[in-house]
Amino acid sequence: MSDQPSAFSGARAAIIAACSDMERLLGGLNDSHGRVADEIHQTRKAGKKLRGALVMTGEPKPCIRWIAVIGRMLGGSRDATVRVKTWHGLGIATPSANSAEAAVAALLDLEAQASNRRPPQAVIDWSLAALGQVKGRLEAQTDEEVAKAAEHGAAKLERQLRKRLKHALQRVSNEDFHDCRKAVKAWLGGMALAAPGVELPAKEEADKLASNLGDENDLEVLADWLDARGFSPSICPAAWKVLRKRQEKIRRRSISLIRKELLPALKRED
Repeated sequence: MSDQPSAFSGARAAIIAACSDMERLLGGLNDSHGRVADEIHQTRKAGKKLRGALVMTGEPKPCIRWIAVIGRMLGGSRDATVRVKTWHGLGIATPSANSAEAAVAALLDLEAQASNRRPPQAVIDWSLAALGQVKGRLEAQTDEEVAKAAEHGAAKLERQLRKRLKHALQRVSNEDFHDCRKAVKAWLGGMALAAPGVELPAKEEADKLASNLGDENDLEVLADWLDARGFSPSICPAAWKVLRKRQEKIRRRSISLIRKELLPALKRED
């Protein structure tokens, strides 16, 4: 590294602090005063940002997977809340009694209400233990070691993001757009923690794409739920018609964002 201070010089301290913050959030789930879904949402958001920073600093895959597992263990509660919101967002007319749509709405509400219970203590205990090990690894390294790894990792994540964006435009598959969402989140989250002082010319465009892909993912989560419970397009034709039309509209917007805004903005960084 050069004699100039690295933009990533504070990465180690910032990531350790992020681990501590996530520990605090997990501990707060024991006393969330009925706001479990909101608290879990904040915990999962913190985990995604932390995971991006750990990828950026080259931490071992098991450490990164531990943080991912924490999010997945807590994900059921948040997904239940999002499914209700997404269903109502479809704007389907108030279903008549004895209709499949009425059954869908009732089940979604029931699952959302059930999700307001805090996670089992064993889930919180395991999560805290995993975070403790991640912190221990970081504390055993020097600021210079973490900064050097983060600087290298940031460039790698940006290259990976460009590659996945281009693949999404070429193949236009659900898997590729899902990979884009993960890559955008990792890059933005990692940079926000490891180098918050760095101004990213493509940040606004990346944020827009992440939000758009998040909306698309919410629709897919609802679609998977409907399919898993037998509410097929033949059973709920009106709901599926609106859902698929909404997905197509969002996908077109994602393609436009990638082609016209994000890729050109990333290219300007060269």
